[in-house]
Amino acid sequence: MFGALLLVIGLDGVRRLRRTLAVVALAALLEAACFVLLLPLLNDLFAHRFPRAFVWAGLFAVGGALALAAEHYSMYRQRRQTTAIVATLHHRVGDHVLTLPLGWFTQSQQDGLHRLLTEATSSLAVILNGIIAINTRAVALGGAMWIVITAVDPLTGAVTGAALLVLAVLYRLAARILRSSTRSTTAAAQAISSEVMEYAQKQAVLRAHGRLDDAGTDLHAALARARATAAQYFRGAITGVTAFSFGSALLFGATLATALWRAGGIGTAGAVALVVYAALVVDAVAALGRTGSVIWAAERTLRDIGEILSSEPLPEPDASAPVMDSSVEFRDVVFGYGGRPIVDGVSMRVPSGGVCAIVGPSGAGKTTLVRLAARFWDVDAGAVRIGGADVRDLRADDLAAQFAVVFQDVYLFDDTIRANVAMARPDATDADLDRAARSSRLDEVIARLPDGWETRVGDRGAALSGGERQRVSIARALLKDAPIVLLDEATSALDAENERAVRAGLAELGAGRTRLVVAHRLQTVRDADQIVFLENGSASETGTHDELVAHGGRYARFWRDHGEAGV
Repeated sequence: MFGALLLVIGLDGVRRLRRTLAVVALAALLEAACFVLLLPLLNDLFAHRFPRAFVWAGLFAVGGALALAAEHYSMYRQRRQTTAIVATLHHRVGDHVLTLPLGWFTQSQQDGLHRLLTEATSSLAVILNGIIAINTRAVALGGAMWIVITAVDPLTGAVTGAALLVLAVLYRLAARILRSSTRSTTAAAQAISSEVMEYAQKQAVLRAHGRLDDAGTDLHAALARARATAAQYFRGAITGVTAFSFGSALLFGATLATALWRAGGIGTAGAVALVVYAALVVDAVAALGRTGSVIWAAERTLRDIGEILSSEPLPEPDASAPVMDSSVEFRDVVFGYGGRPIVDGVSMRVPSGGVCAIVGPSGAGKTTLVRLAARFWDVDAGAVRIGGADVRDLRADDLAAQFAVVFQDVYLFDDTIRANVAMARPDATDADLDRAARSSRLDEVIARLPDGWETRVGDRGAALSGGERQRVSIARALLKDAPIVLLDEATSALDAENERAVRAGLAELGAGRTRLVVAHRLQTVRDADQIVFLENGSASETGTHDELVAHGGRYARFWRDHGEAGV
């Protein structure tokens, strides 16, 4: 448990937690000390020594008050530390993801991060409250009471200790069963979530083709797996709870029977005190059983957060190397992931102010190559240079300042159009924003919206069409005014009006800047200074459009198949 917590909240957080655990344990020991006074109190009561009994009763009351005050303080410390540790978790994750390569932030990773942070807040609170408020107190109080029982009567203490060992074994077995079942249940729940989303998204296609009977096949299979794993989980839970309940009854029964059998030797007062102490031990043990399953389930979320925190960040230099111009160069670049090469030995150079178009079949590595320029990932071999400087020798902020990007997957924040554009340059004036809007043709969108610049775009820009989102993205890039522009054009799915507006905006964005363009429509690349034909991750041909067509190679065939058709 502490291993998972150490990874998630850090050494400082674990130290603060341990100090709070010490306070909770001290409060439990004060409570145990208070109950120790019960034995002399009962002895004097049964012997009719009332003046002394009143003294013990007074000490018992004072001890109870101290124990209550200590418990109140421990609860205050617990709430305070839980809040601080949860905040530490958010800061640690936030600080760490800023160091991760941009390529890490896929849609699935972003969704998973959001889910985990939401779950981790409650899971961490559950674990901290479970450990601090219940388990630590239970272990401290139960252990102290067992020592007291052993001091009062060693034989009863030995029987109680043996019963506790049996319970410990049952607890470990139940933990192993439930941890395994929790992993299966979590995986099944995630599968259902994915299938439900896909089930909803593919309804139009399925209905249009009369395939509704097949629509829920995968979903039904996921639900069946979820039912099976849930049944397995509950069978394990029931088995564990039943065994633990039986063990708790065995503990109490064995201690009670031994205490009553020993009553002749230890006296009635001693026997009654042992029964009370045994009840306290059983109550403490039962608390462990009640919280165990909740804590084991929450552990999974913390381990997932720990995996994110274990993701390797991009190394950064202490200071950036000098950038001499806005040229972009790939030198023998090799890159792949998942054991599969994506870019294999690509070399090319785009001079300052030049335009390079990257074309090729789907899956050739075009988008990956462009994103390597912005250091979405580090290359496996070779180098990517900006203005003569290796991108690995530039700090993240300095590298980002060199680029403006317009990619297929436009991401907009759930905020206003103004805020989404201005994020490129927060100090931009209204005049700057208006110029960017006119150049990107975003002003046409703003003019027809009732709230204009203050229109909220919705989650990920859902309130806008694809063409409107692209215009916001281009306006943002124009406002940034970076020397290098990376374009992964997303015009193929746009209607004619939006396509014309977006192309006009892209022309404004590219003026006077170095451009690296992934071309999806070959008609747009004829005027590029150079064209790189990428196939299977390798640059098979490089030249101008006329040169490559005259050469009659792979590009020429690709042009005939796609370019002349206007694709």
